[in-house]
Amino acid sequence: MLNLVNMLRNWRSLSVAAGLSWFMKLLMVIMLPVELYKGDYLFSVLLVLSVVLSLIPSIVEKSYKVTLPFELDFLITFSIFLNTFMGEGLNFYQRVWFYDKALHVYGSAVFGLLAFVAVYTLKYTRKIRLSLPFVGFFTVIFTMALGGLWEIMEFGVDNLFDKTTQDSLDDTMWDLINDLLGGFITAAIGMLYVKYSNPDARKKLARPLGEVFGLGNRIDRLRKRFERPSKRKRARKKGANGSDEGRRQGG
Repeated sequence: MLNLVNMLRNWRSLSVAAGLSWFMKLLMVIMLPVELYKGDYLFSVLLVLSVVLSLIPSIVEKSYKVTLPFELDFLITFSIFLNTFMGEGLNFYQRVWFYDKALHVYGSAVFGLLAFVAVYTLKYTRKIRLSLPFVGFFTVIFTMALGGLWEIMEFGVDNLFDKTTQDSLDDTMWDLINDLLGGFITAAIGMLYVKYSNPDARKKLARPLGEVFGLGNRIDRLRKRFERPSKRKRARKKGANGSDEGRRQGG
């Protein structure tokens, strides 16, 4: 809680990606009492777990002094936000016919990115010896494993709570195919990124919020406008008090 307060105080140094990530976390927290009031306790538990899961990158970075790519926390939170707040909360799964499939590809790509970063870090620090293509292969396999685990969880929820998250065998198989597609996309982009990336290209989203659209300077100007009248009032009050004191001494 103290870290969150410090972050709000030092908002100028907060990146755009981090600001958006915390905003989405806040929206999920706000939705929790609404769902409890509606009596949707299963979704309320899912919201709590989602918020906790979205905090893991920040906790890992803080507790273990690990420097994660600044995009990772945002992408993971965004994936969870699309699933819980947009998909379940605002019912996008039923409203938009391709939403589930698109989200499976995106979610798989995000967790594939997590796998790629983890295994490439081990390779880069020489803790393991792997070629770059094998790092990509591991990314695809890890993504498929998480996709299979997700389908098992959906099967369990459907049987325990009489839900219909899995409509049919075709639905499950297409979800797994989309997981495979997401893994391939991430592995390919990751390998190309490692081979050809320019470090300067990462600076755009990492810009502090205080620099975006000149927001910091605009707030400083507004603050000065409010400070000037108050200074004048204090000066007039001080002058008036001085005059009164002088008249009392003269009398």
